[in-house]
Amino acid sequence: MFLTTGDVNRSYAIKGIVNATAKLILEADEIDRVDDFDSLYDDVRAELAERAINKGGDGIINVHFEPQTVRVTIAPRFLVLHGYGTVIEFSK
Repeated sequence: MFLTTGDVNRSYAIKGIVNATAKLILEADEIDRVDDFDSLYDDVRAELAERAINKGGDGIINVHFEPQTVRVTIAPRFLVLHGYGTVIEFSK
């Protein structure tokens, strides 16, 4: 299973679209972590791959990620990462 932010130069069939979202709650004393999205990328990539496998795909192309910092009240804050892409199956 592969994920790429671009296209591939090979014949394929589109199996569908997948998306996944991960979040991290930051308490007031964790404000220095406001840009710590690394673990969220890992979580979203893993969920995208699992969903693509369930669709019978070989990979995901044109993957996009949308990071957000959401403030609910004064504290806590949520780091939210949404990812989506197109599941493909290579032509045999």
